[in-house]
Amino acid sequence: MEQYDAVKSAQSITTAPPDAEPIDQAARVAAIRARLPGQVLRERLDTARLLYGPLYLPAEIRQRVAETLPPRLGLVRGARLEPIETFGERIPDEALLKYDEALGRRLFGRFWVAVPTYNRQQQFDPWILGEIAGTELCAVIAQWDV
Repeated sequence: MEQYDAVKSAQSITTAPPDAEPIDQAARVAAIRARLPGQVLRERLDTARLLYGPLYLPAEIRQRVAETLPPRLGLVRGARLEPIETFGERIPDEALLKYDEALGRRLFGRFWVAVPTYNRQQQFDPWILGEIAGTELCAVIAQWDV
């Protein structure tokens, strides 16, 4: 009987609780994914789509931003992309908070401000874009009226 109790006691010490195993497994899977760049990229893309909606290439963004301007005879609608760090105009508080939240998620490698233009002359209603790290795909983070 003492031998049975000793074996039972040893088993309870070495056996992990049933709910501890998935946590360890999830941590292991996350660590493995972190070592595989393709897996982390897929996760970033999926998370960005879930949080911010469709992702766009820079040419698609330029087109969408340009389309926010009404057509005018003799003027070409376009969009200029500028790094957020060099954008000289005041960004509204609400847009800055959305930018800060996106920055904290660590999904994006760079941030841009897209400004609609007529014949390269800056207009109104800029957009903040986040470029997914490791890709050229962008998510729309914020838009505002000037």
